[in-house]
Parts: sequence; structure tokens; C-alpha cells
Amino acid sequence: MAIPRSVVVPDDSKSSGFRPLGGDLIRLCGLLLLVLSLGSCDRNRYLTPFGYDRASLLKRYTPQDDESLAIDCVDLLRQGRYEEIEKRLDPGMKNSKTRETLIEMASFFPSNPISTKTVDARVARSRDSSSTSITLEYEFARSWLLVQLIIQTRDGVKTISGFHVTPIAESIEVMNGFTFADKGISQYAGLVLAIFVSIFALYEFVLCIRAKMGREKWLWAILILIGAGCRLTLNWTTGQWSFTPLSIQAPPIMMFCTPYGPWMVQITAPLGAIAFLLRRKSLAAKVSSSPIQSPTIVQ
Repeated sequence: MAIPRSVVVPDDSKSSGFRPLGGDLIRLCGLLLLVLSLGSCDRNRYLTPFGYDRASLLKRYTPQDDESLAIDCVDLLRQGRYEEIEKRLDPGMKNSKTRETLIEMASFFPSNPISTKTVDARVARSRDSSSTSITLEYEFARSWLLVQLIIQTRDGVKTISGFHVTPIAESIEVMNGFTFADKGISQYAGLVLAIFVSIFALYEFVLCIRAKMGREKWLWAILILIGAGCRLTLNWTTGQWSFTPLSIQAPPIMMFCTPYGPWMVQITAPLGAIAFLLRRKSLAAKVSSSPIQSPTIVQ
């Protein structure tokens, strides 16, 4: 007695080399929302495992002599010792209104500050000089001030080439926190674009990993995770956009910030994922045209 032969129904997804994703898209969306929610957490939590907090990490990269000079100059300003400040100013900054400007800047200080901390420090070096930008935050009972000084060092001599005092409504830490409150169309448009590009790149990456493509699969997987071409950068605090015509970045979407600075969202064109999308059919045809072993029929 012969055993009836079973009918084998071909699976298009297997023959094409690509497997259906099903609910993977939902899981990818959930993962992205989780990552975004982590952005609103205290930044110190991410630095603690490395033995740092925001203040100690910033202090490590801040020239201590320049920081001390900046704090001393602000103290002189608060005390009304304008002549001593003028002696430290770069000659290019001095004019007939220098003293008047210093007096106006001193008027922004209502009283002795409750606290003072460095919130930003940047150093630019050239062959024969260096320039350090120090930003200090002064907290008072009902207000805050940001004071930025630019210190030029040449042949061991330090001069002040920039001095700015800016009142702010809240602390820089609160101002630059990742939050959805009081954000405009610019921020939400950037967030939607970043999520869309992330989902698209991850979706194509999962498709590539599940495909039967041999060693070629891993080359495509790497290319999908690389963004190349134009790059958009969004300042989450201000909503300001900047454009870079040529850039290479992996992964295509990145979020980063300095210890006290604003969150920046960088979106680079996912050319690798786009190329895989366009080549997907030809890759599937290549896989399906390869020899397939026929199943053994038992009789």
C-alpha cells in the first residue's frame, strides 16, 4: 500500500529569502520610545558608572587657570573694580564706551550669588595661541545669570577678548533638559523625522538579517547602519536647525549633549537602507534562482 504523497505548498517568503516581520515594527517603535524616554532622565545617572558626574567631567576638560581668571574677573565686576578689568581686556575691545558697558553689566547682579558653577568650557588652539571660552552660571534668589568670557593666551600672556552677561529665566540645567513641554513645531517635526528614519533603518536591518543571502548579508547589514550624504542637526532647546551637505555617520540617527548643554538630534540620510530597499527585489530573485534541494518523498 502506497503512502499518499503530501502536497508541499511553497512559502514565498522563504523562496525569496526574506521572512515576514509580523509584530517587529511595533516592537521597534516601543524600543525607540523607550530610548527617547531615557533622554529625560538625569544625565548624572549615565556618568556615575564611570566615576563621574556632570560637574567633575566638565572640570576634567576645563583649563583651571582660565577658569580661575574668569571667576576673578566676574568678582571684580560685581565689586565695581572696573579699572582692574580694563587692564586685562584685549586692546581691540577697549573704546570710549568700555566703562559704561561694564557698569551696565554689573547692574545685572542683584546681590551675592547663592551658587556659582561652570556650565561650559571650550578650547581652540592654534600654532602660537589658544582661546578658551568659559561660561559660568550664577544663581540668585529669583533669577539666574550666564556669564561668558573668552580668554586669549599668547606667549604666556592672558587677555580677555570677550565678556558677556545674559539674564536667563531658569537654570541652564532645567532649560536644556529633554522635555516635551513648551516645544514648537520645529522640535516635533524633527522628532517625527528622527523616529521615521530610525524605524525605516531598523526595519531594513531586520529584513537583511533574516534574509538568506550568504556572506553578502553582513556587508548589507553594515551599510544599512551607516548614514551618508546630507545631515540635519536640531537643537532641542531652541528648535534651531543646521545643515551639513556632506557627512558620514553611524547610525543615521544620533542624540547627544554636553554635560549642561542642549540635546542635539542629528539626522543623516540613510543611504544604505535606501539602497537595500531598492535592491531588495533583485537580491530576492538571486536567492530564489539558486538550486533548492527537493524534499524526499516516502512511498
